[in-house]
Amino acid sequence: MKRRELIQWLVATVGLRTMQTYAPTELLALGRDVHRRTQPGVPTTQTQRTIAIAAELILPGATEAKVGAFIDKMLADWHTPVERDRLLAGLRELDTRSRAQAGRDFVDCPQVEQVAVLTKLDDEVAALRASGNEQANQHWFAMLKFLTVYGWATSEPGMRALREYPLPWRYDGCAPV
Repeated sequence: MKRRELIQWLVATVGLRTMQTYAPTELLALGRDVHRRTQPGVPTTQTQRTIAIAAELILPGATEAKVGAFIDKMLADWHTPVERDRLLAGLRELDTRSRAQAGRDFVDCPQVEQVAVLTKLDDEVAALRASGNEQANQHWFAMLKFLTVYGWATSEPGMRALREYPLPWRYDGCAPV
């Protein structure tokens, strides 16, 4: 699957109405612009650490692609307060589930337990989608998963992994032939 098809599929499955009107090149440009404006650094808050760990488990390579900083920027600049609050409440729910299952917050759990919690959430969203429930697209985990894949697919490391870098419409005199 090409990156543009991947991004179009993500937008269609998540149901972000405002982004559905964008052409694939516009979605790519938006993602690349958000990456340029992020201030990547070491995750400092519990929320940032949770996002960074969950993103890496959802899509290996997300850390290298600085997806955590991408998600922070998207939440701050592009999502409504309701969407932002839904995702942040979901991250608190992730800690609650981790404490119930392993007796610790998500970031303090071993990776096996983190994967188990995320897999259960993914199964719940998949079940909602299979039943035709439109709430699947509003689930906070679907939003986190979308932002992770979108952030990775529009990052330089993600684009290199997809063999879509350098961008075809950009001239780079130092690019290998």
